[in-house]
Parts: sequence; structure tokens; C-alpha cells
Amino acid sequence: MFRNAVEKINKFYDLDLSKNSHADEMFDVLNEIIKFDSAAIFYLAPNSLSLEYGKNFEIYEDIKISSHLSQNLYNENQELLSDDIKRLLNITTPGFLCSRLTVKNAVLGIFVIERKETEFSFDEKLIFKTCAKIIANLIKDLELSKVLKMQVRAMEEGLQETHHAYETIKKQNKKIKTDEKLQNQFIANISHDLRTPLNSIIGFSEALAGKIFGELNKKQQEYVEDIRVSGIRLLGMINEVLDIAKIESHTLKLNYSIIQLNSLIDEVCNILKPLLEKKHLKVTTNIQTDITFTGDYIKLQQVMFNILGNAIKFSDENSQIKIEAYKTIKDIVIKIQDFGIGIEKKYHKKIFNKFFQVNNTTAAQETSTGLGLTISKEFIKLHNGEITVESEPNKGTTFIIKIPHIAES
Repeated sequence: MFRNAVEKINKFYDLDLSKNSHADEMFDVLNEIIKFDSAAIFYLAPNSLSLEYGKNFEIYEDIKISSHLSQNLYNENQELLSDDIKRLLNITTPGFLCSRLTVKNAVLGIFVIERKETEFSFDEKLIFKTCAKIIANLIKDLELSKVLKMQVRAMEEGLQETHHAYETIKKQNKKIKTDEKLQNQFIANISHDLRTPLNSIIGFSEALAGKIFGELNKKQQEYVEDIRVSGIRLLGMINEVLDIAKIESHTLKLNYSIIQLNSLIDEVCNILKPLLEKKHLKVTTNIQTDITFTGDYIKLQQVMFNILGNAIKFSDENSQIKIEAYKTIKDIVIKIQDFGIGIEKKYHKKIFNKFFQVNNTTAAQETSTGLGLTISKEFIKLHNGEITVESEPNKGTTFIIKIPHIAES
């Protein structure tokens, strides 16, 4: 279930909430991750809830709430009074989930979903909280003005009952206005939780493939290899989500060391060997000897992993991939060339945009977050380098990486 959530979660960022028609699409994306019968987003004022977006919810008037429930909803440090909200909305079905919509600890409203037949599982509850945080960040820019006006109007009309609630609203509005940056910590948390079991899956599949616990028949070997390859792909996706969160929060730093380029490329090719063998691809290298420079080994390894992984993904079976590397006066130059489907010129810049994916049959069949090239470009920029692409449809693609050789051993 977590794998499905990771695969589907980036669809939220494709939505354009400036158009009202996309409210239903937002719920449709969530329904692909967690099955539900009805859903609603309520904005919060000091003494009422107002339905802003709904699916199979028919509430046309603002819902009055008690001061006790209002203080609970505004206070993120308190556990949400889900039973009170359930009674308030006259929901009697067994399946009910509710979460605050918050940005930088400021509460905008609440998000509820309902399922008539069965209760929600523990995993569904965790995923729902994550999706609620995504949706809060997606709607915050669009709806900030509306929420502020609603809260200010409530204060002007004397609907606020306590000085404490007034101070809470002032603090929340200040937080929203002073920091509108997208928060990615929720992504980092779930990604960390997913990486631990995935590493175990990959490790045990490698042990089985190595016949440490005994011989395997042909079909068992095939299944074990499929588990390992799928695990590697999913782990790569999770790492990409973690990296983009660090990039957008400006917490990413380089750990410099002396890098031998031959060793770096060999290691990446070994990691991707199962994927190469599965498509019967041949990798040929033409690397100038003794290329040594200073950089972040792990991040440059990931860049190579992303670019070479794309070359494998979009290459036909039984074709080849060429890797060339050499040193100029200023730069280390690395070229990775495939002979696959190619990319139209109009997409050459767009492919480095977050979540962008070219629409073609091959891309539709592959699982991807759409973050690999974005992360690669950012990692190369941190090294004061650049990454460019040369490609034509049906003539293959060449990615060119240039990194200044800051220091040599």
C-alpha cells in the first residue's frame, strides 16, 4: 500500500487548483491512494466550519461549533476530537478519518473522508495524514486570502468569544504571511520509514539470488531477481523524494572528497547491472585514465544513477549505451548516450522541471516520480557545473555533464 501511495502521490502536484473544476480531481487522486465514499474540506473560523470542497457531501450552510471544539481545532498540540466532529457532521458509518489542514503550524481548516462499509486501516490513517499535509500546501496560496478575510470578518462581527482565540488567529495569520514556502518534512518522514523495510527486502533478495541459503530453480531465480530490481527502483524513488525535500528546504550540503571517476562509473554500472541484463543492454565506456577531482561522491553517484537509469529505461532491448569521459582545461566532461526513443527539442528544457514527464508509451509503462532529472540538475549546480541534453526522436539521447575540477589529488 505504501508503494502505491509513493507512486500516486506526485499526481497532486499536477493539479491546477486555480480552476474550480480541479477540486473533484484532487479527491480523485486521493481515491486512487485510499478508497472512500465521500470527502470534504472545511475552512475554520473561530465559531464555525464552512464547506469549501466536497465530494458526496451536501452541506450548504456554515456549521456552528462550540468554543471548546474551536480551541481544540486551533491547537495543534492537542489530539483532534474526531468523535465530536463525526457527531457534528452526522456521520454514522464505521469508516471516518479527520485531519487538520495546516501550513507552518497554522490551522486553515479540516479534511474529512468517510467510508460506509469498512473502517480505515492503520496504514490508511498514516497515508491520509500525509495527503492532508500535501493538500494543505497545495491550496494555501490559492485560498490564503479567502481564509484571512473569513477570519477577519469573524473578528469584526464579534463572533470571537475569547481573547485566547483572538491571539491564536493573529499568530496563525502572521505565520502564513511571513513564510509561504512549501514544507516537505512530511515527505521526509514517510520516506525514512519506508527505506528501512525496503533495504531488508533488497538485502534478503540478494542473499537468495547468491544462493546463500541453497539452490534455486529457474522460476525462483526469476522471481527473486524481479523482487530485487523492483526494490532498487522503489528505493531510488524514495531517495528522490527525500532529496527534493532537502533541496526545497535549502538544507542540502556537499560532503567533498577526492573522486576517481573510473571507480564512480564502475560502481553505478554494477548497481544497475540487473536492469541492464534484464533488457540485454551492452554498456561501452571510453573514459580517460586517471581522472581525479573534488566533489560529493554520493550525490554525483546519484546523478550518474539517474541519467544511466533513464538511458536503460528508454532504450530498446539488445541495444547499447555509451559512456564517455574526459578532462578539459576547466571541466570534467561526462557524456551518457543511448540509442532509444529520443526527446523532441521542445521538451529539452522541460524535462529538468519537477514532476515533468514526456508523454509516450514507454514512459507510461515505467514507474517514476518525475524528480530524477530535477535532482540531478540541482546536484550538478551545487558543484558549479551544468547538465545539458542533445536528442532527437528515434535517434537516441545524450546527456552532457560538465563539472569544474576544483582540486586534484
